[in-house]
Amino acid sequence: MPADPEHVVAVDRDDPTKAAADDDRPRWAAFPSYQRERERAGRKDQQDESYDTTRQFKQGFEDNLWLVTKHIERRRARLDKLDVTPSPEVVRRVVAAIPDPLPDEGALGDTMHYLMQRFLPGCLPAQNGPRYFGFVTGGTTDAAQLADLLVTSYDENVQVTLPDTSASTALEGRALEWVLDLLGIPRDVFVGRTITTGATASNVLGLACAREHLYATASNTPDGYSFAEYGPPARGHQDPPIVIVALEPHFSIRKAAALVGIGSRSFLDVKASASNPLAFDLDDLARLLNRPKDDPTRTIVSYGLGEVNTGGFGRDLRKVATLCKRYGAWLHVDAAFGGFAHCVPELKHLTDGIELANSLTLDGHKWLNIPYDCGLFFTSTSQNLKAFLGPPEDLRPAYLSAGPDKGLEKYPSEHEDIPSPLYVGIENSRRFRALPLFASLMTYGWKGYRHFVRMNVHFARQLAELINVHPSYELLNRQPGYTGNSGNRAYTGWSDYDASDRRVPIIPLNIVLFRGSESSPYHSPDNDNGIVKLIDALNGSRKLYVSGTRYRNRGAIRIAISNWLTWKEEDFNIVKTVLEEVAGIVVVPDTPSPRRSAFK
Repeated sequence: MPADPEHVVAVDRDDPTKAAADDDRPRWAAFPSYQRERERAGRKDQQDESYDTTRQFKQGFEDNLWLVTKHIERRRARLDKLDVTPSPEVVRRVVAAIPDPLPDEGALGDTMHYLMQRFLPGCLPAQNGPRYFGFVTGGTTDAAQLADLLVTSYDENVQVTLPDTSASTALEGRALEWVLDLLGIPRDVFVGRTITTGATASNVLGLACAREHLYATASNTPDGYSFAEYGPPARGHQDPPIVIVALEPHFSIRKAAALVGIGSRSFLDVKASASNPLAFDLDDLARLLNRPKDDPTRTIVSYGLGEVNTGGFGRDLRKVATLCKRYGAWLHVDAAFGGFAHCVPELKHLTDGIELANSLTLDGHKWLNIPYDCGLFFTSTSQNLKAFLGPPEDLRPAYLSAGPDKGLEKYPSEHEDIPSPLYVGIENSRRFRALPLFASLMTYGWKGYRHFVRMNVHFARQLAELINVHPSYELLNRQPGYTGNSGNRAYTGWSDYDASDRRVPIIPLNIVLFRGSESSPYHSPDNDNGIVKLIDALNGSRKLYVSGTRYRNRGAIRIAISNWLTWKEEDFNIVKTVLEEVAGIVVVPDTPSPRRSAFK
């Protein structure tokens, strides 16, 4: 076994298509499997074009597993030191060097060497590191990363509950229960549960559940009518139009509406509260829901917990739920990242009433820091999902109908149903996504995740404090009522988290929204040129990554913080330095504070 793990990262930083100066591959040459492959490559047997499976199997899985493992180990140890992004030149060179055409045969060692040394340097080196702030992206906890390696190794297709064959769906059921436990929601509130590919798929399920329920209970369709089974009602039954009421919905809600046949333009305008643009005007909502008895229109109310531009929240979710129940509307709550504020006592007021939803979307690959992809969906009963995802008995696939199959109904060691994922989810083929989720929840528990959320929010608010007073930047999502640390705009540098502080925080949660100020060289009120230049300058440091957005019809920059590793003052000071260097103005010197323990 080679003893030099340095070799797995010995690449030319500026041109990964070329080996580093000392990269003559001596360690690879030491592998017998590699030597055999090179000898074989030097011989071209025109008479034998068969594929030698035995030879391919023996060409060094163990050797290459060691190299890949060391690569992962070294990368994890240096994650906070790596460039967050590659340079554009490196990306272009890597893309140009992608092999073509398909080879007749290859060698495992050569492939792994190409991936680690030549290709991956052109991808994001540290998207799951502490200073990647693009979009709303979590990282990967150590427990989840290791469990995900096992998922690929075992490669189980978790689609059917087979109690005498595999325990996988039992563990998936437990993981979903633990998510509810983490949020403090009783397990019997959301009995319908499944793991999806992400919030988009979960929103598709939410709107599909709503569609089925609203058709089944419509006054002008047969009782229990199923759109999933029969499509639009036959002539003689007016199709009850379904509309969606929402404020600032995520684009995935519109995509879901299109996919389930409701329509991406079937959204009604509703007034916002005069004091909160993300809160419904309850009187106007009641007006939209209270339709005449002869009006067949049915309504879905989509309520977002955590708006993606500002991290802001509405209010009065309980009152919204009461109105929905009174007028027969379906309440879908999209809480992809904001819902996890519910696990932190001092943030719980932001998500009050989340348990009253008819359907709920969460994202595991955001604040739970589970590897892509992992979405979560909850609804009041599993029948909401089975009604359109589980085929009628006479249409059940033959390969799932032969012989008794207790597993499709109940897992013998439990006192509750564990439905087959096949019948409560979109996919027929799916990874064992529950294993990393379960492993991470088991490792860190509610205390660990409460810490992750708290520290991310603290980091974001400390950064907002800096941007708020910096003359070259304009903070866009500062909350009404914020008065600063001392009743003014004075900036005092990094401070420790104080859960007992009940003053209005500078920003709602974990997103910092800003642009160049009027005195900044990046100010361009008439176009987005300044924003583009500012983004390029910040990301050009390669020490952090931010993404652009639009806010009130103008360009803006969003820093979203939801990575479990983003809490250290050292990383804050790196971000602060980049902001100051780009602006050319230093606000306050770095003042390190005492190191805190990992959990409080």
